Amino acid sequence: MKKATLPKLDIYTPLKNNNQILNEDYDIDNYLHYPILIDEDGIPWKYGNLYLLSKLKNYKKPSSKTLDSIANDLKDFMLWCKESDIDYLKAKRKILTPTYKYRGYLQSLYENEKISSSTIKRKIGSVIGFYRYLINEQNIEFKFPLWEEGFTSITYLDNKGFSQSKKITTTDIAKVPLVQNQEITNEEFIKDGGNLKPLTEEEQITIVKALLQIDNKEMTLGFLISMFTGARISSVYTLRLKHFNKNIDSESKDDIPVKIGLVTDCDTKADKQYLLYFPTWLYQMIKIYIQSPRSLLKREKAKHIFEDYDKQYIFLNNRGRPYYVSKYDPYKQDYRDVPNGNTVRLFILNTLQKVLKKDNQNINFSFHDLRATFGMNTLNRLLPLVKDGEIDISFALHYVKERMGHNSLITTERYLNFQKLNQVKLKIQSGFEEQLAKLILNEL
Repeated sequence: MKKATLPKLDIYTPLKNNNQILNEDYDIDNYLHYPILIDEDGIPWKYGNLYLLSKLKNYKKPSSKTLDSIANDLKDFMLWCKESDIDYLKAKRKILTPTYKYRGYLQSLYENEKISSSTIKRKIGSVIGFYRYLINEQNIEFKFPLWEEGFTSITYLDNKGFSQSKKITTTDIAKVPLVQNQEITNEEFIKDGGNLKPLTEEEQITIVKALLQIDNKEMTLGFLISMFTGARISSVYTLRLKHFNKNIDSESKDDIPVKIGLVTDCDTKADKQYLLYFPTWLYQMIKIYIQSPRSLLKREKAKHIFEDYDKQYIFLNNRGRPYYVSKYDPYKQDYRDVPNGNTVRLFILNTLQKVLKKDNQNINFSFHDLRATFGMNTLNRLLPLVKDGEIDISFALHYVKERMGHNSLITTERYLNFQKLNQVKLKIQSGFEEQLAKLILNEL
């Protein structure tokens, strides 16, 4: 079993005389970068591909990244079935059903620290979804139950911090191993779309100096945008010319708001609309860059010309290609490998890190850590105001939440927990070092 990707899947019903009409089961006529599953004989896997296709009937279509992830999970499941000589449509008894056997296999990988509990949850979720489709849509019957269902109520905090509860359907095979203290922020990382590590002030200065030394305008400005606005890589490198057409007063100290998200042509996580606030000096730097010969030349090399010129990406490489292609880019189908920020990540690894090490600086970080750095810098500027009684901590947290576009206040609170834990750590370490120093001095 292998997976291939079609640059564009046209969804039509063929008619006589080579005519076609839109298939009435779908409200779209095409889907870009569509995954297909093919067996070892080169034949498309019927049920796997029908399941993936059924996802396009949903009102809210899965992103190509999500659909690709499901396809990979099903591919891995079928490879395991083949290697284990298991027929995914049959079972001799309950404990030998493909679902229970596969769950056991994933559990063994977890116990040997080869996969995480979240990976188990995702892979089993994909398999359960596939079998639900076989049962409900293809009317395939199984002699033994593939899982046992139950119902439970869960309590959670909504995005405003209020406690809520809801009933959910559970399955015994989907229960994942418990991870102790998974919601507790430690002193090294903040959980915000991954384990993020804010940079210290010294590290920030060192990285900016290295960027200025390298003098790659697209990288330098991109890094600064993330550090000073909290934008993710997908937002930074899908910013367009139109976002920087405001006339500004260079003497003004007010930040410049730029709306990003759905219908703005700048990508955000889950298409959430919110405002990035640019310091005036940074906004002006980008406006100057846009008019520079370097930037103009890159746009002249661009293969894809938008109907509205102002929709062109700000940051293009030497071939006129964007570093990150928006999920709604009309030319997305033309890319064999859709740019997804990997060039930026390689720049950190192959160029920036070499300069840092040459200067005897060892700073391991990802682009996403710049976003966490912005969050921590913003919080650190607000905490003195909290201490002086000018604002309360709730206002400070909500301010950071809005600036970072968090859906939940819980995520924002992790930044405060991180800050507190590090303060405690420093105090404990300082006290220990003082005691140790006194002991050594007394002995000497």
